[in-house]
Amino acid sequence: MILWTIRHTKPYNPNDVCYGRLDFDVSPTFESEAAGALDAFQKSGAKPTRLFSSPLLRAYRLAEKAAQATGLEIEKNDAIIEVNFGSWEGQKLTAVPREEMHAWMNDLRGFRFPGGENFYDVDRRVESFLDSLPDDGEFLFVTHAGVIAALQHFACGLPDEDFVEGKFSYTMVTRFDLQRNAEGHFRGTFEKIYDGIQMPPLVMGD
Repeated sequence: MILWTIRHTKPYNPNDVCYGRLDFDVSPTFESEAAGALDAFQKSGAKPTRLFSSPLLRAYRLAEKAAQATGLEIEKNDAIIEVNFGSWEGQKLTAVPREEMHAWMNDLRGFRFPGGENFYDVDRRVESFLDSLPDDGEFLFVTHAGVIAALQHFACGLPDEDFVEGKFSYTMVTRFDLQRNAEGHFRGTFEKIYDGIQMPPLVMGD
């Protein structure tokens, strides 16, 4: 299997709050951001036969552009939606209770956000969906940092201590080369094709 992922463009988040399931629309710079990502994607030689998108607007708007570029229909799928940050959604990270922030910093992928998910939950739902796809297909996911990181962790062996969810650029394009193992799970390697637009560092307080 060849799997391409494109992270969404910069969301419109003027108050700089934590967002996972919050359905922010795209920023005013959307058109140029999308054009850069899709140009790099097309020049890479990608030839996907199915296009999957997170249902959230910041991904779906980019998927609409990808559909125009590829001629594919968009298939929305909740499996590739962003992590649910629970009670942190809509808060500035500096306003999150310190004991919760410290617990997260001590277990970045395993900490369950109150009322939401942890990153292992994302691993499981993405892996389950990936396993349902054909071995010999070429697919495109327009999705989120948490989902792309999940693929790098469970499918490509990235160690948990390398917390990449907060480092990915907007519109980053990645290619995964995957084969199904004896247990029926896809495993393989990944390569970043396009850097995209660097996001500002997380401000988490002390």
